[in-house]
Amino acid sequence: MTPIKWFYGFLKKYQKLMIGGLFLTTVIAALSIVNPYISGIMVDEVIQAGNYDLLPKLIACLVGITLLNCVLRFLYQLMFETASQGVLYDMRSTVYKKLLEEDFNFYNKKRTGDLMSRQTGDMDAVRYFVAYVIYAVYQNVLLFIFALVMIFTVSPKLALCMLVVLPFTAISTFKQSKEVKPAFQRNRNCFSSLNAFVQENISGNRVVKAFAKEEYEKGKFQIENDRFRDAQIKGSRVWMKYVPIFEILAYALTVILMLYGGYMVIQGEVTMGDLVKVNGYLWMLNAPAHGGLVGQRYPELRHLRGEDLRHLQRGAQSAHAPLCLEPRGYLRLSP
Repeated sequence: MTPIKWFYGFLKKYQKLMIGGLFLTTVIAALSIVNPYISGIMVDEVIQAGNYDLLPKLIACLVGITLLNCVLRFLYQLMFETASQGVLYDMRSTVYKKLLEEDFNFYNKKRTGDLMSRQTGDMDAVRYFVAYVIYAVYQNVLLFIFALVMIFTVSPKLALCMLVVLPFTAISTFKQSKEVKPAFQRNRNCFSSLNAFVQENISGNRVVKAFAKEEYEKGKFQIENDRFRDAQIKGSRVWMKYVPIFEILAYALTVILMLYGGYMVIQGEVTMGDLVKVNGYLWMLNAPAHGGLVGQRYPELRHLRGEDLRHLQRGAQSAHAPLCLEPRGYLRLSP
């Protein structure tokens, strides 16, 4: 059984909540295109054409859509959080029951810190993936598609100019993924090693004191702590290198809109209201590049690839069978 199938075995119990949450996410993404469209109508029909009778109705629509959006957002976040807590509870119970059935040989080969890391850090990462990453990725994809379609309806030439940024974003994402994966894996291993060292010293504190090895253990802890700090710094350097690139690519869309979109307004190819509409859709195009799908979402997306799930599955499906000894011989009590 693959890690994804093993994970789905826990998730399918809450598939109704997940489907309901994804449906509400789709509705919210569709509603996101309404307010920029109404804003464009206000510019063309109210400000420039002078139809001020439309203003109260359009404002009422804006307020109503915003309130509905807030209510639906609360509901789908509640659904995803409920499902994530249920998955976390069931998965943690399953893994813990399996750990209780293991023999002494299993615990001689496994470090306690690694096992604790599986039960805490990895479990919480899976919960975060169910509660946030799934709908965030799905929502960003929908926002990008809806915004692109609406911009094409306004001006195909303007939409094609904005698509020029996408190849650069894809190349940057690919390069970052190659660097960030080993950085996070190294960070994870150092954290697990640090947990194991701390747990062993706390549980064996009397032995350390009996042999007066406090300073020696402090030195070893400092080495583990420095190793974890260096891993964190190296991971941060990856963000330091690529996040500014994603920021520049995201804001490049604004520059294209102001320059080429303004030129089209001057030439009469689009109206000022159309320019306002496209400007309202711009954040939807920026969402994937500006912390949505690329760059900042990769550490969470790696859970979908089964890196953490594989460790949890191994903990719940160990190759070691429980130690069962059948009694042999007899016992005789002397008077």
